Amino acid sequence: MDFEILIFSSMFNLSNIFSKKTLGQWGEEYIADVYRRKGYKLLDKNYFNRKGKQVGEIDLIAVKDKNLVFVEVKTRTSAAYGSPAEAVNAFKQRRLIKASKLFLYLHPEFSDFNCRIDVAELKTDLDRKQRDVTIIENAIEDTQ
Repeated sequence: MDFEILIFSSMFNLSNIFSKKTLGQWGEEYIADVYRRKGYKLLDKNYFNRKGKQVGEIDLIAVKDKNLVFVEVKTRTSAAYGSPAEAVNAFKQRRLIKASKLFLYLHPEFSDFNCRIDVAELKTDLDRKQRDVTIIENAIEDTQ
């Protein structure tokens, strides 16, 4: 039995697999760093309406120049259920639009900014060593 654990632990960095952060939390932090390296300032993480009706959650809100970006992060270790972006279905898209509109309503200082909703895909292995990032800019548009 110890031999099996030794083989498994040599294949994967167990401290990453069993860290206190969930895969989703780790992915959000990783994508936040990607946006920072692109020159964005992170305004908020896991934004939701703390008072009143729940309209959805936005993983990251970032700003650069006059561009305000709402980011939905999807992290996956397998393509067994499709691409990460495919998990952002019509229901999730509507909630992201509502949450971004609420943020703009509550923060009128951004009313003249260019706004967009990005979907950030992070594909990784169980060890969280291999990383493939795809940022789909303006992935969700408000057609209402």
